[in-house]
Amino acid sequence: MKRILSLLLALALAFCCGCCAPSQEKVTNENESDPSISPDQTAGQPAEEPGTLPEEGQEEAGEDSPLTEENAPSDEQLPSDLEPLPPQAPEEDPPLICIDAGHQIRGNSDKEPNGPGSSKMKAKVTGGTRGTTTGLYEYELVLEVALLLQAELEARGYEVVMVRTEHEVDISNVQRSQVANEAGADAFIRIHANGSESASAHGAMTICMTPDNPYNAHLYDQSRLLSDCVIDALCQETGAQNDGVWETDTMTGINWCQTPVTIVEMGYMTNPEEDRLMATADYQSKLALGMANGIDAFFAAGEQPFELPDEAPALEGE
Repeated sequence: MKRILSLLLALALAFCCGCCAPSQEKVTNENESDPSISPDQTAGQPAEEPGTLPEEGQEEAGEDSPLTEENAPSDEQLPSDLEPLPPQAPEEDPPLICIDAGHQIRGNSDKEPNGPGSSKMKAKVTGGTRGTTTGLYEYELVLEVALLLQAELEARGYEVVMVRTEHEVDISNVQRSQVANEAGADAFIRIHANGSESASAHGAMTICMTPDNPYNAHLYDQSRLLSDCVIDALCQETGAQNDGVWETDTMTGINWCQTPVTIVEMGYMTNPEEDRLMATADYQSKLALGMANGIDAFFAAGEQPFELPDEAPALEGE
């Protein structure tokens, strides 16, 4: 009887121990195939069901993750060699050029002061000269070139104000300067053609005030620079003889200026060769291109001293 009781007790103990022992079945996971990952490295990580994707709007953090307030690096985390970009300066407005095609279809012999407060009076605007070979009037020639210069400058990014774009106007030399002044022009280009009693006279020149001009001597340096740049570039482009810069205080349209100014005498309409050249579309394009190149050079050069020019002959007038 004791033997039977001992056997039943042993069976009962064995049954209880089997219920409480942990399962020996092997648990598989993704790290099983990678021996470099230890059990400690996966402990505590939530398991994902195979084939499941992150919910919409949730991405793993990485190189392509968008920066948010939560994951953006703080100032302390940025590399020390990275400096904040300086604020960019606003783009400057392009230079404004005022172009005056000299003269008009009819002159105006009424008088106006040669300069502000001057007692010397001059005709408001003369009729200009005329081609002795072609018969082309100066007011016609200069407007053709002025319009070409306008188109060339605008193509280069300049802003342009035209004193006139037609022949039927009545604009005095004082008023022409006031157009440039009121527009706040950075340069004033006055286009003319020359004339002489001598048919052999030829060449191109520019004109500005003297350093002792009683009205606007403060503009001398810039006006002289503009005049030099324009005549040099014009003669280089056209092959015309360079007669340099004539400084004079007799020009009403210069004396009333409050902006750098030059008068461009493109050539002599009393010279048969220059008269014929200036009447051609090809040469007019070269004249406009040369002036535009000179204006480019003016804005690129800055102020610099110049030697005073030799005495120049009197011209036909404004």
